Amino acid sequence: MTKLKNINNTTSKEWLDSISELLSNGNTQSTRTISNLFGIENPKYKRAQRTSKFLIPRNKNLNYIAINPDLEDNETDKPISYIAFSGKNLNLKLEYLTDLFPNVELRDNTYDGGIQLFFYPVDNKFDFTTVSCLIFTDHKKLDDLTDLNINGISFMFEPLKLKTKAGFTAAG
Repeated sequence: MTKLKNINNTTSKEWLDSISELLSNGNTQSTRTISNLFGIENPKYKRAQRTSKFLIPRNKNLNYIAINPDLEDNETDKPISYIAFSGKNLNLKLEYLTDLFPNVELRDNTYDGGIQLFFYPVDNKFDFTTVSCLIFTDHKKLDDLTDLNINGISFMFEPLKLKTKAGFTAAG
């Protein structure tokens, strides 16, 4: 696995570059390795009530990290299929994302409200196939999308793009 300096203590641009490097060129690890790198399991979310494994992040800029698959009690490890990071201090800019992932679509999220920025396809140097950001701002009221502060990002490792009422997703 790529050794990343200060993955939990970087600025948002550096953080995005580090996360993208971690999830590229065969570096992507399993649920256990990723969990150990980023935080500890949050006991607040009980297994029967959750759809992802949630972590209490080591990075103080983040509020939560979600990882899939959420392993069954008898499972010890699997390759990750989804990882999401969220935090009000993350503050990613659209230009950071479009520099790395130039193929972007904007979609109204009619299910949850807000908008989705969906980056697909991404360069094959990355192990993930899709990047998604949900933004709970009315983009029609913004003068420029570059004014957005993006506080959540997810990486999906499935190959196909699907359109749902909540936006786009990736599924295998």
